[in-house]
Amino acid sequence: MFLFLIILLPSALAYYLISADDKAVIPVALTGILSAALFCALKAFFSFIYRVPSASFLPNYAYVLFGQTLVPSAVVYLLFFFLSKDTLSFRVKSCFPLLCSFFAVYLPYHVIAGSASSYSVFELFLKPVLYLMMLTSASLCVRFVFRSFGENGRKMKILWISALCVILLVPAAVETAWFIGLPFWAWLVPWAAYVLFAVCGYMNARKDDLLMRSPKLFLPGFKKSGK
Repeated sequence: MFLFLIILLPSALAYYLISADDKAVIPVALTGILSAALFCALKAFFSFIYRVPSASFLPNYAYVLFGQTLVPSAVVYLLFFFLSKDTLSFRVKSCFPLLCSFFAVYLPYHVIAGSASSYSVFELFLKPVLYLMMLTSASLCVRFVFRSFGENGRKMKILWISALCVILLVPAAVETAWFIGLPFWAWLVPWAAYVLFAVCGYMNARKDDLLMRSPKLFLPGFKKSGK
């Protein structure tokens, strides 16, 4: 029952590490795994994952956003970014292996330990895909955010930072819509759109070797000539 939940992110991480030109990212992935183990241990000893949920959107959204996505991602990556003595380019490209390895441990732990009884299709199948798309798109945005700071003008900086914020904020909204029992289309349609845009961004970035500078690369059918 938990197979897909457990193997999706590790499989994506393994593919990334095997295909990576710089094998120095392997210790970064190990750092993410150790960070997740520490994070899970702290939550297990000092907090209770299960809670009495509210029926309204905002409290649940805040809980998912800060407890499962934004705070863990920010804490792990920012600590690595500011404590690491590696080059800036290496710290930037380490975003995906670090966070993917972290969530490969943290996400299954949170789903399995946080559910009181039965597990839904969303938790076992859709949520892992949602998080993989979030990590893929966010790491892509991080690379372009730092690249934009080497250019004149604020337009691209604002666009890429805004895109990064949207990418980090949407998954919690999708999960909250599912959690509070909104009609299935209210969370399934945004889930499908999010996955589609993430896949398009990944494929377009691979196709043009990260030469495109516009967040429009997340749109289907985006051409390099249209940047």
